[in-house]
Amino acid sequence: MLIYENLYKWKEEQPDKICLINGSLALTYIDFADKIDFLAYRLACSAPKGSKVIIKLHEPIMQLCYFIGAARAGLASVLIDPSTPLKVLEDIVNTIEPDLFITEDFILPCNTTSSLPLVESSDFFLGALSSGSTGTPKLIWRDHQSWTAAFAPQSEVFGISCADRLFVTGSLVYTANLNSCLHMLHEGGTVVIASTTLPRTWISEISQNNVSTIFMVPTNYRILLKSMKEPLYHIQSLVSAGSKMDIITVKSLREKFPNAQFCEYYGASELGHVSYALTEALLKHPDSVGKAFPGVNMWLDSSGLIWVESPYIAPFYKPKATIGDMGRIDDEGYLYLLGRETNVINKGGNKIIPEQVEKILSLCPGVTEAAVRGIDDELRGQRVAAWVVRSNQDLSTEHIRAFCLEHLSRHACPQEIYFTGKLPRNINGKLDYKKLLSGQKRLPYLINKASTQLKA
Repeated sequence: MLIYENLYKWKEEQPDKICLINGSLALTYIDFADKIDFLAYRLACSAPKGSKVIIKLHEPIMQLCYFIGAARAGLASVLIDPSTPLKVLEDIVNTIEPDLFITEDFILPCNTTSSLPLVESSDFFLGALSSGSTGTPKLIWRDHQSWTAAFAPQSEVFGISCADRLFVTGSLVYTANLNSCLHMLHEGGTVVIASTTLPRTWISEISQNNVSTIFMVPTNYRILLKSMKEPLYHIQSLVSAGSKMDIITVKSLREKFPNAQFCEYYGASELGHVSYALTEALLKHPDSVGKAFPGVNMWLDSSGLIWVESPYIAPFYKPKATIGDMGRIDDEGYLYLLGRETNVINKGGNKIIPEQVEKILSLCPGVTEAAVRGIDDELRGQRVAAWVVRSNQDLSTEHIRAFCLEHLSRHACPQEIYFTGKLPRNINGKLDYKKLLSGQKRLPYLINKASTQLKA
């Protein structure tokens, strides 16, 4: 199946139904399909089938129109967020050597082709940028069949149908956001894209547009909850991905959305969907990312790496793949993430998983969130550094160190602790460790005098 195939079914069956809303802009299914065709026939004149396209647009509905129009013309698109640093953008351009670069200044050709190329389910339509926390994003080429294969199980797991209205926040460059939109359009529902980054606006748009299901990364759910004064009873489904949801937020979501089923899923651009957990499973297994997604076979190798085999894996990674995440699977089949193999800190031969230290720090009274990474040490190879956001300004590094010593082995306790007002995040809401580490030398000057170095 092709990602846009059902759009033409809905154009015929429900032409006047609104499919996309962003602020004051709304498109019906017939308007959307006609716009896609208009673009597809002209883009097909600009580049032959199989060409690579970069799309860098601010307006999300226009971004989707160009994206699906390019796919209908047999082109493979890379979506770029307008805030992408110039150096990163240059690296991406040099890597893919695009035939077309679509921005607000792009001029469509006046001429049009009489027919579109035959697009097959094995053709590439997307160059997904990995949401990794370090370096230039990796490009993962996706074909139609590996992407659309997940639509049916998503509808079942997430409890989504054509009757739903989905609310999404953030950039469509983030593949989980893009997937949520494409899935809902495939189902024949309505997608409401947040018009601002302000949570009060989100609440207003959710209510005004009769939203029934929401997709957000955990960070945005926490932001939303802080601005909610009353529960929203009309929401039926909440979906999250991108990072592990903490149990406190899960419980808060259950209180503020009492009629909604919450679903968290774990996946990757290379692997597609891997596992999922619903509300009750998360309350019972709060540290787990759930059981295998329908159609997925997952296992651990002898070193603890998570391996996946499924129809959702990107073509260049089939038939089975790992992205370097380490984990464990309990007797009931629940998967627990232990961290990324490449992030392991080697301190004098002792291997330390940063995510496990972060988990302990998050339990320390007065700590809102924390990030942990290894930094170079001439004597030990690496030492453990922690960046901490605190809710209690009286919290000292000595208190944190003492708490860590109660819950961690001595070699895993942070030797350097920095207090900061907030942790840097990328457009997907994930911690941006590259920015964190690149600013490490300046942190003692930029944060406050509470920064200190502790000897192990």
